[in-house]
Amino acid sequence: MEDIRINRLPLLTYRYLHTNDTPVAFEAPEKGNRPVFSDLSHVKEGGALPENFRGASEETVKALEKGSHYTITIPAGEKADLTITLSGDGDVSDFAGTFLFHLEKEASLNLVWVLKGETKKGTCLAGAYYDLSENACLKVSRLETGLSGVAVFDQRHTVLAEGARADFSAAELGGENIYVHSYGLLAGDHAAMTEKAVYAGTKKQHLDFFYHIDHVGRKTHAEIDVKGALDDESKKIFRGTLNFKKGCSGSVGDEGDYAIQLSPKTKNISLPLLLCTEDDVQGNHASSAGQLDADTIYFLMSRGFSLEEARRIVIEALIRPIIDGMDKSVREEIITELRQKLDSKEI
Repeated sequence: MEDIRINRLPLLTYRYLHTNDTPVAFEAPEKGNRPVFSDLSHVKEGGALPENFRGASEETVKALEKGSHYTITIPAGEKADLTITLSGDGDVSDFAGTFLFHLEKEASLNLVWVLKGETKKGTCLAGAYYDLSENACLKVSRLETGLSGVAVFDQRHTVLAEGARADFSAAELGGENIYVHSYGLLAGDHAAMTEKAVYAGTKKQHLDFFYHIDHVGRKTHAEIDVKGALDDESKKIFRGTLNFKKGCSGSVGDEGDYAIQLSPKTKNISLPLLLCTEDDVQGNHASSAGQLDADTIYFLMSRGFSLEEARRIVIEALIRPIIDGMDKSVREEIITELRQKLDSKEI
């Protein structure tokens, strides 16, 4: 076990706020389980993370290098679908591995990640590098559920050439500690990237979200949108950064973080950050956190809904647009898992 610090802000705030990074007791996983690919036609074993790969910390990146490695290449102009499943079963389940995705010119990939299982202990450490050539298109849907005692590290680095687009959507519904570190480089003109996530924190879950998108090309677009609910003694921290670099004229970026706190013991920290060295850009950020509106709950209950149903309706109304944008294969499971977590709680 090693004490490390992860998800460090690119521009530090006052140290006494204790929000610049996150201290973690990190135990590097064994090579452990192997991923299951729905289609092996574009997959081969081997590959190494590039030197510019940005992860949550030096320690977590080094641990990735000791795991298994896979390279997925989508040829120019081809459309592909791929599901990667990481299952955790048994008393202890570890995983360490890297996935290198190369989308050639005008290639398209619909990618689904599924992390699930009944494991009560372990570390799941995954690193993904996405290299998108001109006008390539990537859609990623991620479902994480179960794994009640597992620390899950999702580290990804995305580079987009001219006209490329990457859309990431995640449902973080399980795990004991969830650490997300996503870096995006909009290198080419007209490149676009979205990061969307929903969550439901219960018990003593800790959710740590870090998103950083650099605008370099002209007329690029980025969106970060995180929404969910916290209950019991769960905690969530959001660090989102949009960085408008010199020369990215005409670029637009939006980021938002929204949390519904169902218990006074929950803790929510939101740090939306805008950095800018270019004049001709548009950047917007917003955040909100608080309890459910009592008048709205009363209105719904006066129409015959129970307290639990009224609460679920409000929360689902907030996050359903993100879920509806995810792959069809995981939508129903996300809704079912979400409702089970919410219906078992009391305000």
